[in-house]
Amino acid sequence: MGISAKNKIPLSCLSPRQLIELDACSRCGECMKWCPIYAVDRSEDLIPGNRIAALKKLLKSQHGLRARLFAGDRFSKEQVDRLIEVLYECTACGQCHFVCPARIDTAELWEALREAVVEAGLGPLPNQAEYLRVLKKYENPFKEPQENRGLWVPRGLEQGTLYQDLPLITQSPQPVLFYLGCTASYNPEINLVAQWVANLMHKAGVKFGVLGNQENCCRGKLRRMGDGDFAAKAIENIDLLNSLGINTLVTNCAGCYKTIFQDYPRIKEINFKVYHAIEYIDMLIREGKLQLVNPVPVQLTYHDPCHLGRHNGIYDAPRRVLQAVPGVELVEMERIRQNSRCCGMGGGLKMGFPEIQALAAAERIKEAERTGAAAIVTPCPTCFLGLQTGAAKAESDIRVKHLMELVNLSVFGQ
Repeated sequence: MGISAKNKIPLSCLSPRQLIELDACSRCGECMKWCPIYAVDRSEDLIPGNRIAALKKLLKSQHGLRARLFAGDRFSKEQVDRLIEVLYECTACGQCHFVCPARIDTAELWEALREAVVEAGLGPLPNQAEYLRVLKKYENPFKEPQENRGLWVPRGLEQGTLYQDLPLITQSPQPVLFYLGCTASYNPEINLVAQWVANLMHKAGVKFGVLGNQENCCRGKLRRMGDGDFAAKAIENIDLLNSLGINTLVTNCAGCYKTIFQDYPRIKEINFKVYHAIEYIDMLIREGKLQLVNPVPVQLTYHDPCHLGRHNGIYDAPRRVLQAVPGVELVEMERIRQNSRCCGMGGGLKMGFPEIQALAAAERIKEAERTGAAAIVTPCPTCFLGLQTGAAKAESDIRVKHLMELVNLSVFGQ
């Protein structure tokens, strides 16, 4: 039994370029050698080139000449379900784009195709759909009340890990907004990372504030998994941020950074500059506003996050920061920069395929172990959590560190 007419996948979700890209794939197999998910789940359906071929065949069956003349080739429900499954068993990390001879923008293509299948009522997968339902209901994926979003500030002050109080930017206008995101607001481990960033910005004399309970989720996960509500939800956030009178937004979350810096301007103009925290700290160091004086003797390797590296070209800033920390010895892994192996946390993969995420992260951990380094460091909170999962899966003794911890140790000595 084939899928019904109401499940026809709309082509309107794909740009003219993306429709051409579906025909541009020569199925050369280069993506197969690099895909971090195919490396741990050897189903040939997952190879990006095969995924494109199968999806193109489905679209032609619904929209091509044969579809108009003969009602198209019939796809069984099982076939369609498998196509949707492989479309979502992917982090949209963008590695296939960088090795593709035709330079197909695969990350954008996967997200557009996901939007199309969601509009057709075919996606996302059940666990991912529940995640998005919770996110939209609670403004965070943790089912936490909005009034608790700013509690990390008094908690940090009480614990002595946050050195100064932070003004609410709606009550005390500041030129710089520190935008936390959901994970840093509610996850205690990542909240500590946000406190490190705040301490460094205070030390450098930056005039900044936070939104506290008025901060919304960036809603980036809606875009990553194809939810059609993303544009309307993004406009709500853009209007709020534009109303603050800020000239700069700094966020510690790589996912929030990609969403605000890259996705928002496609929907509506933003009137402020956007920095990831590691870019901003790098700038403060180079301007002489932060002095890294205390040695941190450790040999480590660096993990390039997909949303900072491949998606936004931020490769040098974090390495400059590492090189500025006395005592740090950086040893690079085999796959770095645009070829960095994804930790498996992006694109909704963790929600739909947690075991595959753990295996992908374990492969990255094994690669880090081969350098002989004692630790692997990253500036992305999501990668930080994902690599910890990988270290546990690989039963590795390598330490997983967030880059901001090293900077704080060097600046404050504690």
